[in-house]
Amino acid sequence: MKKFIITCPKCHKKMKISDKIAKYRCPNCKEIYKYNIFRKVYHNIKYVIDGFISTIRDIIFNIKRKYNNAKTTYQYMSQLKKNMKNDPNWSQYRNQQREEKDVTPNKSFKDSFKNMFNKK
Repeated sequence: MKKFIITCPKCHKKMKISDKIAKYRCPNCKEIYKYNIFRKVYHNIKYVIDGFISTIRDIIFNIKRKYNNAKTTYQYMSQLKKNMKNDPNWSQYRNQQREEKDVTPNKSFKDSFKNMFNKK
């Protein structure tokens, strides 16, 4: 059974009730709260509308977030392009790093082991 929180009509404090038609007593003021079919329908409609509104808010928030991310990415890329304009080979940076790595010989375990004994 689904439970939800309502406010007591007399003392206006929150109380938790289950989603079935019954009489509930407020734990603070001992007032009896009658939960009937009309209130059940009202709360069901209220929760559907609240869910719909929260979904719309989430969609609007996601659209704003994607727009801001795209805008900041564009600003970053334009700044990067402006700063790298002086160096014509700035786009070849990764290729140069890869070529330098290929030129250096790979050290094997045997070589490091031999170097360790040759130092002594």
